[in-house]
Amino acid sequence: MKDPVTGVWSRPGYGGIAYSDGDEVETRLMAALRASKDVSVLSSDLVRHCIDWPSLYHFSANRANLLRPLESLLKGSVLEIGAGCGAITRYLGECGGAVVALEGSPRRAAIARERTRDLPNVSVVAERFDDFVSSETYDAVTLIGVLEYANLFMAGPHPARAMLERARSFLRPGGCLIVAIENQLGLKYFAGAREDHLGVPMYGLEDRYTTSQAQTYGLRELSGLLTDAGFAGIDAYAPFPDYKLPTTVVSGKGFEEPHFDAATPICQSVRRDPQLPPVLTFSPELAWPVVVRNGLGMHLANSFLLVAHTEPAKKPASECVLAWHYAAARHRAYCKEVRFVRTRSGIGLQYRRLDPVAEQVADSPLRFSLPATAAYEHGRLLSSEWLDIVTRDGWSMTEVGQFLRRYLAALQSLDAENDSIRFDDPAALVPGEYFDRLPHNIIVNEAGEFRLIDEEWVSIEPLPVGLLVFRALVVMLQGVSRLGVPLRPFGSTLGDFLRACMAELGWDVTEAALMGYLRREVAVQRAVAGQPPLGEDEARKLVLSSAAVGARHAYEEIEYQARRIQELEGIVAQNAGRLQAMERELASCNEAIAQRDASIMKRDETIQRMDAIIRERGDVIAYLQKTLDEVLNSRSWRITRPLRFFGGRLFRRKV
Repeated sequence: MKDPVTGVWSRPGYGGIAYSDGDEVETRLMAALRASKDVSVLSSDLVRHCIDWPSLYHFSANRANLLRPLESLLKGSVLEIGAGCGAITRYLGECGGAVVALEGSPRRAAIARERTRDLPNVSVVAERFDDFVSSETYDAVTLIGVLEYANLFMAGPHPARAMLERARSFLRPGGCLIVAIENQLGLKYFAGAREDHLGVPMYGLEDRYTTSQAQTYGLRELSGLLTDAGFAGIDAYAPFPDYKLPTTVVSGKGFEEPHFDAATPICQSVRRDPQLPPVLTFSPELAWPVVVRNGLGMHLANSFLLVAHTEPAKKPASECVLAWHYAAARHRAYCKEVRFVRTRSGIGLQYRRLDPVAEQVADSPLRFSLPATAAYEHGRLLSSEWLDIVTRDGWSMTEVGQFLRRYLAALQSLDAENDSIRFDDPAALVPGEYFDRLPHNIIVNEAGEFRLIDEEWVSIEPLPVGLLVFRALVVMLQGVSRLGVPLRPFGSTLGDFLRACMAELGWDVTEAALMGYLRREVAVQRAVAGQPPLGEDEARKLVLSSAAVGARHAYEEIEYQARRIQELEGIVAQNAGRLQAMERELASCNEAIAQRDASIMKRDETIQRMDAIIRERGDVIAYLQKTLDEVLNSRSWRITRPLRFFGGRLFRRKV
């Protein structure tokens, strides 16, 4: 029956499953949805409620990027297993198919219904998957972040296979099952990321799962489970940084195509993972090119997106697509998809707006433009040269200065006809077209030539060269997961770092100028995201914190740990004195105990001797008592009784 208040279908008396993000979190999610006019995938209202990991996970537009490459499979009837709080449900509903969203928790089902309140093609059902009954079959069934929990919710010796078999039973002939799950052997877990469900580093890699815990799988094992469950064919995709908040999805063909560099978009996604630990054992953005070059990209992907078919699959509609890249965490007018497509003439790029009818933001400091297509430029990003420098222990600011001069030279060569710009002067102005000409948008091809890629933004106003370098440094720093230990420290804040970099160019950048750059950059970024501008105090805090760029300096971590070691050594020294005093007290107590034990032994010996004397005296008393009894019971004693009586009286008279 359908609850008239929540709009959720459930059977009478259904109590739900024991799965929750917590009362406070889920109450807050529901309140945010009810307070938002727009609850769509690209909602700007919900972005303002993304204040922590749970709210980001449930409200971020990036959640939908996982299934955007498979949109053509989602136009018919869809059964979503494990709808959670409705992030994926919302996208499925916007695809236009008839969606049944199954969620075991009644409260989470109510949140999912609130998220899809304006979509009549979506029905939300509160029920356990293993108890769910339907007379309908579906064109597609999804298990997004669900299969790993099979051990907790499916009975029998093979819970994961049982879950897959049951999911298959709801599919029509020719239908498909879509599975998204973390990779047990994902590269980020080798780098020190925690296992997602148990929260312990290396837990999955060491295969320490028990039968009562969530469990992930490698590609071969997962493919085997799907085959054993009766599926006829499997298409594999790799979402990055993982399936939860992906910005890039690489197809199996993308890893196989020799003329496509799948590692480049993967490397750019590394720092977009909000669940990465602050310090990693190595830099994934340096390791990915090696992994991809050796054919291990799919096997070491952090997550999998698999499409399993009930019948031998025809060529997938996306066969010619090597990868998809999404920019969805923006104002809806600026959200885009980029497809890397293999054509007869080579590899090309296809662009599209995710919301083609949305109007650009009024009074925006930028103009957004998106071509329909572009040529694919093969080569190495100029920003990779920066990465090689700052991720190596012993790097120096001199090397950074050399890189920045190379970057400015690249800008000059890309606009060789305009020789009036002085790139050696931070106050010199450049046209607004330079706004997006940053190192991560410059390719160095095999001939050593510079080529611009992905130019989508133009500043309405001219830019000072200093601001351009500022933007380049901040954006590149955002892409570094692990900074090496520098040859010489340069300070501890973002402002210190930026001033030190610019000093290598001979620029004496004042704090006021730096604040001006930061204020302008933050205003631009918040306008792109559809958020209100920051106040003066908030902007100043960014300059005073290295956390502003989202990267943790390895040398800062080392210094922090060194301070912690000193503190701990002080505590150990204090405790050592206390320990010595306790050891002396313990020795004194042991000595007293030994003396007491000796005294007790002496007392025991005395007691034993007294017990012997008592036993001897008891024997004498017993003998005397026996003798007395014999005398008193003798015949002579009875005959002489009168004599004793009269003798006694006579004796008392004389006395």
